[in-house]
Amino acid sequence: MEKNGKMICMVLCMIVLSNYSVKCGTINDTKTLTSDLLSDYNINVRPIANQSLAVNVSIEAYIKSIQEFDEVQGKFSFIGALLFMWHDVNMMWDPAQYGGVYEISVLYPNVWVPELVLSSPSDDVNSLGQKWNRIRFYYNGIAVWLPIDLIESTCSVNVRNYPFDTQTCTTSFNTLGYLEYEVRLIAALNEFKFDVYQENSIWSIKKSKVSISVVGEGSQLDLILHLNRKPSFVIINMVLPILFLSLLNVLVFLLIPESGERVSYCITVLLAIAVFMTIVSDMLPRSSEPVPVISIKLMIDMIISSFIVFTAILNLNLYHRDESIPIPQWLKSLYIMLSCVSCSKKKIDPHFQEMKQISSKTSTKVKTINVVEYKNEPIESKIGRLVEEHDEDNKITWKKLSIMMDKVALISYTAVSVASFVIFLAITAVSSSEN
Repeated sequence: MEKNGKMICMVLCMIVLSNYSVKCGTINDTKTLTSDLLSDYNINVRPIANQSLAVNVSIEAYIKSIQEFDEVQGKFSFIGALLFMWHDVNMMWDPAQYGGVYEISVLYPNVWVPELVLSSPSDDVNSLGQKWNRIRFYYNGIAVWLPIDLIESTCSVNVRNYPFDTQTCTTSFNTLGYLEYEVRLIAALNEFKFDVYQENSIWSIKKSKVSISVVGEGSQLDLILHLNRKPSFVIINMVLPILFLSLLNVLVFLLIPESGERVSYCITVLLAIAVFMTIVSDMLPRSSEPVPVISIKLMIDMIISSFIVFTAILNLNLYHRDESIPIPQWLKSLYIMLSCVSCSKKKIDPHFQEMKQISSKTSTKVKTINVVEYKNEPIESKIGRLVEEHDEDNKITWKKLSIMMDKVALISYTAVSVASFVIFLAITAVSSSEN
């Protein structure tokens, strides 16, 4: 690191000198200098006097923009640049002998460069650099190379928390052909520089890292980007429609059975949820580990919707059942248990008054009852008539069972659908924030 710091200081000094010194070199001076430097230059020999030592190459990473991130195929591409700096003993000269020329630029194929090979390619294995690239050399031997390219790499995708997911993509370069003691890579900065970065509409960069490691016997450069998905588009076009479909699904129990549209309505919503499952599966990688939470959420919605279809069909069967068919006692007990809450809140008719206590001689035991005071009507007739009206009003029928079932199903399935959506948001959002 000390050598790296000295190298950077030398480059800065040369930049200052190049800005403030008077360059009076002519074209002939530059031609002569270039010819002298390259006449005996061998690109196959490392540019260091002591060949037992390593060539120290300082690297800075820049990113221009994120070009594409294909989660299905696991491909990640971005436009970036790497700033290389090293010392070349073959490219040193005395500016006074060449008319005050302090720096020159040379084409990429004519000089030695620390060639790096992309070891995590999405398609073909390519090396960094093109034949039209130029390397700038200063009179003291400092070389500066800035190759810019579209880097296409693989990326291991984890969509468990989609659309609130965070992805970590690593692009690796290796010094193939050189051992670690021959060419040593040094990270001048441990993160990307974003001086020219343009924001992406889908992804935002949470943090970045530039690291050097030894793999095998050579050096490896790892460019690591931590990406956060911008979930607004997916929430508006996918997550909210799923919620609305779930809520629309339970409204089938508000349709009157005589409409004849109950079964077709809930099956239509079921098919709509199936279409959303297809859309989501096309947008996500075909991987079982980990399974996206949104896929589990859609499967739960499919199960709920299937139960709603079953409940709607069963309810229609109860509603249109012949009243001559006796109702099982357990259904009557269930109906009474479910209706006890509404019965306890039922208001007393204002036209009724409190009834007198029934005599112990009366076989029917009734504590109190509200009746209308009719003149000249015996108390026994009043009791008999009101008991008959009470029994008629509270008679349990198949239609009443169907109506009660509609109310229970509407409340239950609404609660389950909302709870499923809230749990989905909680799991994905919390897990994403932890990452």
